Amino acid sequence: MFEAVRRHQRIFLGIVLLLIIPSFVVVGAWDLISPGSDSATVAKVGKQKIQLSQWERAHQQSLEQIRAQFGGKLDPSLLDTSASRQATLNDLVTKQVLLASAIDLKIRVADSQMRRAISAIPAVQKDGQFDLGLYQQALKAQGLTVEGFEQQMRADLMIEILPAAIAGSSIAPRSVAKRLAQGALETRSVRIRKFSASDLFSVISVSEAEIETFYQANLNQFQTPEEVDIALVAFVKPGSADSVELFSNLVYEQSDTLEPAAKKLNLPIQSIQGLRRQGLPAERVGKLAPELQRVVTNPKFLQAVFSADTLVNKRNTEAVEIAPGVLASARVLAHRPAAPVALATVKAQVEQQLRSNKAFEKATQTAEEALNEAKKISPAELASFTGLSASQVVSRAGAQKVQIPAEVLSALFTVELNAVPKLLTVPASARTQAAWLIVIESSQVPAIDSAEVKDLAGREFSRLVQASLQDGLDRWVAMRREAVGVKLYPEKVAKSETR
Repeated sequence: MFEAVRRHQRIFLGIVLLLIIPSFVVVGAWDLISPGSDSATVAKVGKQKIQLSQWERAHQQSLEQIRAQFGGKLDPSLLDTSASRQATLNDLVTKQVLLASAIDLKIRVADSQMRRAISAIPAVQKDGQFDLGLYQQALKAQGLTVEGFEQQMRADLMIEILPAAIAGSSIAPRSVAKRLAQGALETRSVRIRKFSASDLFSVISVSEAEIETFYQANLNQFQTPEEVDIALVAFVKPGSADSVELFSNLVYEQSDTLEPAAKKLNLPIQSIQGLRRQGLPAERVGKLAPELQRVVTNPKFLQAVFSADTLVNKRNTEAVEIAPGVLASARVLAHRPAAPVALATVKAQVEQQLRSNKAFEKATQTAEEALNEAKKISPAELASFTGLSASQVVSRAGAQKVQIPAEVLSALFTVELNAVPKLLTVPASARTQAAWLIVIESSQVPAIDSAEVKDLAGREFSRLVQASLQDGLDRWVAMRREAVGVKLYPEKVAKSETR
């Protein structure tokens, strides 16, 4: 039962760590002043509640890590989707289920093991060695206690140990890996004719009525974005619960100005122009100081700025926890609602879009007409059919060599070859910018016992092992969720609809 896990424990551990949220999503500044507060419960795992504040911290950390992978230049609104919000909630629930399972299985973490894990954290090392001063400083900066941090560390380590106690799943046979490798190495000899949409632009016309109709039907595409200019105060590393509470009270009790909070805590009031519901454009975010980047990309902060209380009643936002040890409050200085752009301003854009759509349709129609003509001639005559390229050999991985879009390559390899030659078309789209006529003349599949198949089959088998273990873990977690009892409240983390 455990043999698969014992043989592939490293792979299995990696799968578990991919399932759970990054370690150390721990208590932040708000928990210093309101432990066990009445925050909305977004999920229940057995008797354990997951609070909205926990989800917000986890979700923000997840977004920041993804943005960091792209150099911080990715628009946060592209990441903060309904799907990503639900994924964060599911990750939190899965982690809690795994933790509950580890406790049930009486998994223990020795103090020495926990100390080694803490000592290995780069942020608390000096010259490669654990430094107590840096450790205490790091905890203080995050508003954490030693006990709270070590409790979370112990829980994380328990979850890391858990795979050794989880039942393994069946591993796919090597014969399947060989068949997959054989399919991946298949090549097909093809002749191709491309019908470029751009070649048809000169013969395509668009009427004034068509432009007007398209504009009216797609007004949401032709609007100036809703924007605000704001003043904000960011409170980084408050240091104590008293400071957090003071900041919170000042921005709330004197809600018509940020000056008392700024003056009392010696914080600068900063301004941001043109902030949108989705945040700032990525190129502008990159020009801000790091602490401000975190503020203006935080979903909860943006929601607070664009709330009715802030926009209509002209009050400060609440003190929003951006991340552990980072708070911010803002007030709106100017509000510019979304507004339609006059047709005269976007007429050229509308016309271009309509012409492109018509060009795609015309290119596809022309390719279909060519297909019908090609079907009327004998296979021997196809080689000289108008416009077809010379015969070329393509593989699943060789699209770049023959300059074929991925969509076209997929079409010519997924079509069933019950007989050759095989004729097909691929319609034009914004991605392909052309329609395609394809004649598949033959297919070559390497022998199952060939050296190239054996070489690739090893890699395919490793991939299948991981997929099989993932499937086993998914089923095990699903079983444990049912046994523990999980209740989700996805509406509490849903993204509010905006214009």
